[in-house]
Amino acid sequence: MNKVRCVWQDFINNFFSKRLLVFCIFQFFILHYYINKVKQFSIVADYPASPWILPFTGQNVYFLFVYGISVIYFYSNIPFMQRNEMYVLMRQGRKQWVYTKMLRIWLSAILLSAIEWILSILPLLPCLEWTTEWGKLYNSLAMTNAGSEYNVKLFFSYELINEHNAVITISIFLITLCISTGLVGMIMFALSIYINRTIAVLMGTFFSILPVVFANLYLYQQWISFISPFSWLNLLLLYGRVCKNAPSLSIVIFMTVIFTFVLCFISLKRIHIKDLNWIDEE
Repeated sequence: MNKVRCVWQDFINNFFSKRLLVFCIFQFFILHYYINKVKQFSIVADYPASPWILPFTGQNVYFLFVYGISVIYFYSNIPFMQRNEMYVLMRQGRKQWVYTKMLRIWLSAILLSAIEWILSILPLLPCLEWTTEWGKLYNSLAMTNAGSEYNVKLFFSYELINEHNAVITISIFLITLCISTGLVGMIMFALSIYINRTIAVLMGTFFSILPVVFANLYLYQQWISFISPFSWLNLLLLYGRVCKNAPSLSIVIFMTVIFTFVLCFISLKRIHIKDLNWIDEE
């Protein structure tokens, strides 16, 4: 019970920070930029919007890039070696300290995913209708050319709407969002422990750029889809609609579990011999 309380306290004390505020502000303005035209069309057509718009953002590579950069910024304080952590490590021991930080990464990924969904709903107010269906608005944008006429910046794919109902689709998207966010955070943490913080941030930036690279090379280099976590947010990729050689949701989950164990092993092995350098930074 004490260990659970310790992990939870560590998460709460560090999640609600200036980095979270910047993440939320940045993501809200980006989401508003892409969703505002949808809201305007909703007003003109007199069709209320359902709260399931977030999966459609996954088909926009520039949104994926911006989300990736925001995640990298949020995790940029890795390997969490602020000076106040020195006393925490002395009390917990190096092994327990690593476990606590990894749990913080995954708890942060879960909450960041939930926040992203909430932020995607806010630009639709007051045109929002709580329903379990996709609604007329998104179906109209998917089946007509109204999107181009009203300069809607998101692409509403009928394939995405037709694959599953809205609740299942948003559930799959949020799971994938959590996986991609947490996995990148884990990779950054392991690299910062094994090499240094600069390499970790550079690798995170590389992952944020990969969706743009894959979007331009997927016809020739389909293997990139397996190493581009933020590209998985395009659910059509996981459904096999973008290219034949692409991971499914089950493969993504399997790879995440394997990589998590490997990264955990690497971090634990390295932390016992690493000279820790504490920094004066919040």
